[in-house]
Amino acid sequence: VNTVVTVMVEKPRYVELSEKISVNGRVDSENEVAVYSKAQGSVVRKYRKAGDVVSRGTVIAQLENNVIRENLRLSELDLAKAKKDVERFQNLASIGAVTVRELEESQIAFRTIESRITDLQDQLNNTTITSPASGVINKDYFEEGTLLSVGSSVIDIVDNKALKMVANVTEREVLKLKTGMEAVITTDVYPGSTFTGRIEAISPKSSDQFYYSVELVLNHPQLKPGMFATAIFNVDGNNRNTPVVSRAAIVGGLKDPHVFVIRDSKAYKVAVQVGISDGEYIEITDGISSGDAIVKSGQINLIDGTEVSILNL
Repeated sequence: VNTVVTVMVEKPRYVELSEKISVNGRVDSENEVAVYSKAQGSVVRKYRKAGDVVSRGTVIAQLENNVIRENLRLSELDLAKAKKDVERFQNLASIGAVTVRELEESQIAFRTIESRITDLQDQLNNTTITSPASGVINKDYFEEGTLLSVGSSVIDIVDNKALKMVANVTEREVLKLKTGMEAVITTDVYPGSTFTGRIEAISPKSSDQFYYSVELVLNHPQLKPGMFATAIFNVDGNNRNTPVVSRAAIVGGLKDPHVFVIRDSKAYKVAVQVGISDGEYIEITDGISSGDAIVKSGQINLIDGTEVSILNL
């Protein structure tokens, strides 16, 4: 018994088509700064915490510095005495009462104390931890009473105004991208909204999984570091002299593409060559003609020569 299969068909179109490359990635801060302690001591005051907005020079924390201050006070007294010693030896040397060596030793002692004071002043300054950049504190690693050592992590700062997105593309896709190319950015956090990104860098070498890293610059304060997003690139315009059909009309996949063409109320499977696709439509570079009726729905029930009833005629 011959079974008639109901299908829907379309005629090939001749329209402009651009291929879309869609990749997922994460929004990150373009500038991230890790702040480390340059001094050792207990935290006596915590001025800023995670989530706070800071500017360059904002005080983050104060370390205990009483010992350093006392050593600095005593060294400044030593310096005043050493200065008087140098002046006295200079006067005595002018009348030959002391040797040149004794004068030089007093000058060396003066300079040594000067160097010690400079070092203590640096140590004192380092007990006040300040932000080296503007941004938002992403994480802090201390509380009041925490004993910090030289090199201890204090805070991480991210610049939430200078954003980037890093995505991975295949070796086929990377050949169609170039720096300066723009992309449409979407994210589930803002459904229905689109943003713009621009390719700033493309890795010259693939990863071990044969993916290439693409870095995009984003200038949208609504986006935040850590959000996941999708970048959509429009590439490769088609030749308007070649027909375009619905992507759903292709059977057999893109490695062995076929379409069903209706002739005398029967469906025949025809091999085709395909070009670019925007996801909804695909270019057919060979295998069909402009007057063909192409099955776009119902082909799952078809074999070569099946009799059909066309629903949308």
